[in-house]
Amino acid sequence: MRGVSEVVTTVILLVATVALSVVVVSTFMNLVYSPSQSAFVLETARPICNARIVAVARNGSGNAVLYVYNRGEAPCIFDKAYALQSGSVVGAVAVRASVPPGGVLEIGTGLPFNLAYVYRLTGPRGEQVEGRP
Repeated sequence: MRGVSEVVTTVILLVATVALSVVVVSTFMNLVYSPSQSAFVLETARPICNARIVAVARNGSGNAVLYVYNRGEAPCIFDKAYALQSGSVVGAVAVRASVPPGGVLEIGTGLPFNLAYVYRLTGPRGEQVEGRP
C-alpha cells in the first residue's frame, strides 16, 4: 500500500501552521491598532485653523485690542492672550474668542498697549497667532 511520505506530510503541516499563524496575528493586529489609527487619521484629516492678527489697536483704557482674521476652513478658538517683549512674557490674560472661517473678530485683551510688544493668542487645540502694532 502506498501513502504520503513522512517528509511531505511534515512540510504540509508546517505550511498550514505558518499560514494559520499569519491569519491569527494579522487579525489580532487589526483589532488592537485599528481604532487608534483611524482616530489619528481622522484627527489629521480635519480642517485646521489658519488665522492671523491683522491689526493691534489701543482702546480708550490704554489696553490692546487685537483684530484676528481667520483665513482657514475651521473655526479658530482662542483662550489665552500674551504680551511679549524680546521673547519674554510681559503679561498674560484669559480670553474667550471664536473666529469663524473667513471672519474677522475684535478681541479686547486687557493687556497694556505698547508699540514694542508682540501680542500672541493661543488656543486649546494648538492654535497660535502673533501680531504687533
